[in-house]
Amino acid sequence: MQRNDRPVTTQSTRFNEAFPFKLLVTLLLSTTLLTGCDHSATDSTKTQSVAKINGKEITIHEVNQYITQLPQLDGTAEQIKQRAIEAVIDQNLLLQAAKEAKLDRDPDVLQSLLWSNKKILVDAYLSRQFTQLPFPSDADITAYYQAHPELFSEHKLLQIEQFDILANEEQQATVLAALRDSATVDIFINWLKTQHIAFDKLVTVKDPDDMDPHEKSTLSKIKVGEAALLKQDHNVMSVAILNGTQLQPIVLENAKVRISQEIMETQRQQKIAALVKTFRSKAKIEYLGGKEAD
Repeated sequence: MQRNDRPVTTQSTRFNEAFPFKLLVTLLLSTTLLTGCDHSATDSTKTQSVAKINGKEITIHEVNQYITQLPQLDGTAEQIKQRAIEAVIDQNLLLQAAKEAKLDRDPDVLQSLLWSNKKILVDAYLSRQFTQLPFPSDADITAYYQAHPELFSEHKLLQIEQFDILANEEQQATVLAALRDSATVDIFINWLKTQHIAFDKLVTVKDPDDMDPHEKSTLSKIKVGEAALLKQDHNVMSVAILNGTQLQPIVLENAKVRISQEIMETQRQQKIAALVKTFRSKAKIEYLGGKEAD
């Protein structure tokens, strides 16, 4: 780790998960409970009501759908079922309130709903087009590993000093200028204190693989001793200073699954691009002003 008396410079920057086994078992158990224990149940169970709200039925299908979208499930299957039923009831009460407020006729809301429906349909179509992509060969996996040393053999952890600063838009430019002009981190901290600007400081080690794309891209552009603006909104800004790096190689054997997924995702994107290109070649596309696509 480096000392806080190091120089600090700033650099300007532009700003499908598998369920764990335990969760899958819980989902299966909760679905069994929801559909009942009658082994002779027919398709009619799919529309079986579990509650009514102002005359509107809440079905097992709605509750099961809600359960599958939960990030994690705690408790017994019966507890999960009851919580899901109550959550769906609350959701429908809010939905009824939104309709009474005529938000379902609001142009912005309608546009958002239209976009969501389009995305759902497109995703469903693509998922059915490319269900059996070829699994990468060992040679393909090895070649990918060797072509990306920064991700594997030269993989590094980042030692970060992060400041979350409470500052309005007018103050933020001054804060960045003070950071740029501060010779050390301690000088910058003292400046924040003298200006009575509240901040939280966190010293941590981060793995780039665990970062969101924006944070990973931003931090990859700075060197040790430099700072980067990670986030900025009306009242808060987050600044990260790169204190150092720590080599942590990932051996090929431990990267095969990840590499396979990345290769297959690349294949999927290539197939989607080819499919869209085919559709474009057969379609008549007219742009505003009458210009036709090439």
